[in-house]
Amino acid sequence: MGLKRVKKGKTRKPRILFVHHTAMWYRRPFFRKLSELYDVEFVFNNVERYNTTYDTDLSTEIEGLEEVKYTVKRNYLGIAFGAVKKTMGDYDIFVGGSWDTLSDVFETLLHFTVLKIRRKPFILWREDWDWNVQSFKRRMVKHLARFLGKNADAILVPGPKHREFFTSLGVSKQKIFIMPNVSNIKVRLGDYKNRDILREKFDTKDKKVVLYVGRLIDLKGVDYLIRAFKKLAGKMDNAILLIVGEGECRKSLEKLAETLKIADKVYFTGNIDNELLGGYYLVSDVFVLPSITTYFADACPLVVNEAMSFGRPVVTSDAVGTTFMIEEGKNGYVFPEKDVDALYEAMNKVLSDPELEDRMGLRSKEIIHEGFQYKNMIDGFDRAVDYVMKAKGNLII
Repeated sequence: MGLKRVKKGKTRKPRILFVHHTAMWYRRPFFRKLSELYDVEFVFNNVERYNTTYDTDLSTEIEGLEEVKYTVKRNYLGIAFGAVKKTMGDYDIFVGGSWDTLSDVFETLLHFTVLKIRRKPFILWREDWDWNVQSFKRRMVKHLARFLGKNADAILVPGPKHREFFTSLGVSKQKIFIMPNVSNIKVRLGDYKNRDILREKFDTKDKKVVLYVGRLIDLKGVDYLIRAFKKLAGKMDNAILLIVGEGECRKSLEKLAETLKIADKVYFTGNIDNELLGGYYLVSDVFVLPSITTYFADACPLVVNEAMSFGRPVVTSDAVGTTFMIEEGKNGYVFPEKDVDALYEAMNKVLSDPELEDRMGLRSKEIIHEGFQYKNMIDGFDRAVDYVMKAKGNLII
């Protein structure tokens, strides 16, 4: 029957039911902090799919969440009915929502229906932005985003690009709150040792290192990076390209490097342990994310945060949701997707000017320090909860 009014002068934390796909390593510090600040229960409803997609090994026992109240619900035909059952429980605010797959849509609509019947506030957490793909699937997603966005009590998004997507659908800007994505990969002493090992392994002395980290799938546009690097290598004989990650496109990308006669300058590492990733960022001179638009877009890739945390200039395409993190010419460049010449020019600008490279790296670090810490995530979450509480007439104080 909705939220209970508390006696004047009394205070209590709202009870929150937080439904999310899984507990990726970079989310766990955020979840732990929320559990310290709120009476919150997390329900992870799609661990199996993320284990397959991201080569993780999560189960019902998640390392790093020992003191956190959470449950992992199994999927049946892609739907975690146990998570839906939780929606019928005792809480004040619901956080969640997804439409990544058809089963996600169905489950979210089940949550939404229960919430409306029970008059419970709904905070939607999404990373969508408008990449203007004209397809039936994309049109349906927009219709669903408009419906849920307008009917949600508040919306959490990672950046201004994502906020603009929802406002373009007619959602009130005042109920959209930015909760930036944050990575927990930080510079450690051991990263410098790993950097030195990589310097010897790839013989990077007196060389310029371009780095890509991510899955090797069509969405990431790595073939455009390889083509742009071909032009760069024609001007800079000392340039090499490190490609960290695995995926269905690896063989075709390796063949492309061979065809372009730069296979001796392009190194495919495959998947690596997260403990080694810092060394790769430190050994690089510039980080590149050349994503392209397919039937969806690169929503908010955390590799940009990671590269900037390690003080690296960043070059991304405009098909990446994190372009708002790039201050043009100050910590990197944004180029039009699929534009090989523009990507080459951006890399060349950075690598041809050591002083610019250093300044950009320092500015990257500053941007991360100023606005992309877990405290910034918590602040965005707090503001959304406060807004919902006030909109409900201070039924929870």
